Amino acid sequence: LGYIRITAMPRWLQLPGMSALGILYSLTRVFGLMATANWSPRGIKRVRQSLYLRIHGCVMLIFVGCFSPFAFWCIFQRMAFLRQNRILLMIGFNRYVLLLVCAFMTLWIHCFKQAEIIGCLNRLLKCRRRLRRLMHTRKLKDSMDCLATKGHLLEVVVLLSSYLLSMAQPIQILKDDPEVRRNFMYACSLVFVSVCQAILQLSLGMYTMAILFLGHLVRHSNLLLAKILADAEHIFESSQKAGFWPNRQELYKGQQKWLALELWRLLHVHHQLLKLHRSICSLCAVQAVCFLGFVPLECTIHLFFTYFMKYSKFILRKYGRSFPLNYFAIAFLVGLFTNLLLVILPTYYSERRFNCTREIIKGGGLAFPSRITVKQLRHTMHFYGLYLKNVEHVFAVSACGLFKLNNAILFCIVRAILEYLMILIQFDKVLNK
Repeated sequence: LGYIRITAMPRWLQLPGMSALGILYSLTRVFGLMATANWSPRGIKRVRQSLYLRIHGCVMLIFVGCFSPFAFWCIFQRMAFLRQNRILLMIGFNRYVLLLVCAFMTLWIHCFKQAEIIGCLNRLLKCRRRLRRLMHTRKLKDSMDCLATKGHLLEVVVLLSSYLLSMAQPIQILKDDPEVRRNFMYACSLVFVSVCQAILQLSLGMYTMAILFLGHLVRHSNLLLAKILADAEHIFESSQKAGFWPNRQELYKGQQKWLALELWRLLHVHHQLLKLHRSICSLCAVQAVCFLGFVPLECTIHLFFTYFMKYSKFILRKYGRSFPLNYFAIAFLVGLFTNLLLVILPTYYSERRFNCTREIIKGGGLAFPSRITVKQLRHTMHFYGLYLKNVEHVFAVSACGLFKLNNAILFCIVRAILEYLMILIQFDKVLNK
């Protein structure tokens, strides 16, 4: 029923999802993050590098590195609030200097590790082809070929929507700041900072898309593993009912050897998927650390300013009224935090799928009596179980060795935002009694 529901997906959902995916793919090429010669990501068997786009990425890197100091100096000269005290200057450094440095580091990684990035994409496509050849039922093949599921397309649309929402505050500054109309270079500097933020977010969007595709393959490898173990259990039950006729027993032993061979092939694909998971996470570890430092600071600062302009006694004494809510800032926060969720949660769920493989092999192995199991299948099951037992320690994935991208770090971020927000509010209440 799930596969019927997927193929009967309404076109109004499929068209926005595919359009959003095409827009994201084009933006990565424009900003120099991808140097692929393939114009369309659909139906390709191998991704090839493009020398022209490699040069384009290097030019973007040089431009960002050279224009960033001038852009910050121009913003610092024109935004008077940054020069009032050290606290506001530190806020400006977080919003502009750190963001420009993160964008430069992102372009540096994509320029000098472009071969590794495209290599990971080709290995993902190769694993998909190998896994598809192992699918011995039409139902599993159709399910694996159907990437345009509701969940995947919804995540693509949400990812693009988060990018649009995170551009709300830069648009507000460009719209409301009168200095923008008088100083062209100041306006260009603000647009440049927005582009640098988009570069960092698009790099992590590529990571999210790769993890989603990897999770799709791991899920179907788990389905195939469960199907193979169910077939083996059915063979054992049939052999027990058939008695000890020599011909029947030879037939069942041959079937068990075939299942052992299928498990070995599936084990090899699973091993490649694990290595790919580690490689993809290592390629985007620096960007993830930068983004996980940028988003909580921005959320804390904007939430405090929203409180300060609406409820602070200092504003009430000075102006006699409170200011309305800044909906542009709220949209900006929603977009940033949604993007953060789309970085952390897919990583967490992909790790859970890998852990689910261990549970499947554990539950399936208990149903195999050793006295009627051929040694090939028995040894394969033992090796498979030992491999999955140790794989969690061998392939421990973390962001630059600092922390894991899982739900625990997400709760730590939310707790830190709320704690520092409460501290700032208490300071405001004490200073403005």
